[in-house]
Amino acid sequence: MAIVFSKDISTTKLLMAYNNHFVKFNSDSEKTPLNCTITGIGVLPIIIYPHPDGSFLFNLSEYVRADINTNNFADNLVTDLQSSDDTTFTYDVSDNSFLNPTVNIKITFTDESFETITRTLKFIAGVENLESYKKNEIIISEANYLILSPVEDRTNNKTYLKYWEGYPFEFSFYTNYPADQFKLINTTNGLDYEFQAKGHVTSLFISDGRTDVTLEDFIPLAIGYNQLRIEHEETLQENLITIQKVDTECGIYLKFLNQYGRWNYWLMSNNHFRNRSSRSIGQLDNNFNNLEDTISPMIEMGKNSQDTIKCIYERMNANDKRILDGIIESPKIYMFTGERFSRANANDWVEVSLKTNSFVITKPSTELYTMQFEIELPERYTIQL
Repeated sequence: MAIVFSKDISTTKLLMAYNNHFVKFNSDSEKTPLNCTITGIGVLPIIIYPHPDGSFLFNLSEYVRADINTNNFADNLVTDLQSSDDTTFTYDVSDNSFLNPTVNIKITFTDESFETITRTLKFIAGVENLESYKKNEIIISEANYLILSPVEDRTNNKTYLKYWEGYPFEFSFYTNYPADQFKLINTTNGLDYEFQAKGHVTSLFISDGRTDVTLEDFIPLAIGYNQLRIEHEETLQENLITIQKVDTECGIYLKFLNQYGRWNYWLMSNNHFRNRSSRSIGQLDNNFNNLEDTISPMIEMGKNSQDTIKCIYERMNANDKRILDGIIESPKIYMFTGERFSRANANDWVEVSLKTNSFVITKPSTELYTMQFEIELPERYTIQL
């Protein structure tokens, strides 16, 4: 007797928590199944019941989503970059980004006997879309190292990132070797350096905002394009990482959660509009005097007030735009409130929301794009009755 799957789930691939993950299974026993208990995801056992043909169908996705995101996507990471210690540039960010459950499936029969089987799975807090999946524009889920940022057009191993000096910047990757060293090679200048992975999902910081303590103390980056490769135990990984280093400038600096559950960064133009709108929260009737004694027949209770910022970025190429396109679907957006060239900490970010609800994704006969959108800042504190 055994549990057999007509629709199984991979135990080797890295799975996306926000896609469907159906399993269909049954026992090859002639006994009549009573129910099935699933444990290993969620707090309580999950009990499901068979179809008339004795098979069970179950979607793990809803339970995985609840397990993998326990802090509402908040970023509370505190860095301590030190130019004398290369280990301070990598951080374990697996918590709320990665889930590695051992799922136990137990079929109980009407005679109270049972059968069990287990599946050990790997999830990241990410999602793939159907069109991209059909085009194979997805990260290679069985690779040993995966850069957790959108891939370039018609590729599954090329990632483009843009780094502005003077602002905090990182990129994250998934690895099957969460405690191993890896070599980062800058093929543009031929330099390399070994860093320490800190978890299945590791963030490598290039800068915390300072320019005198950066990743470049170990592996320099040229102004312009730098192509990086990862090597593990003398095996060159498939990933191609292009980082465009840009001279610092003023602007609205944002970070937002991308489709793979980690952060992308972007500096919008400093030429922006800031608007403030307010609305009354109500009035109280104060009309209790004769005309000659009345000054204020109504008492204002106060107002709610909120600022919005209209941002713009001009002359974006397709790679630039691919990164920033992700902001429209991002569940978490932060705006940087700290100072350039200074060490950033968790309090130097404020959560904002995107007011714009539609973007032009492609435009015929266009190679350079302009993207503009409006973000809402948190509601202001005001004096109220």
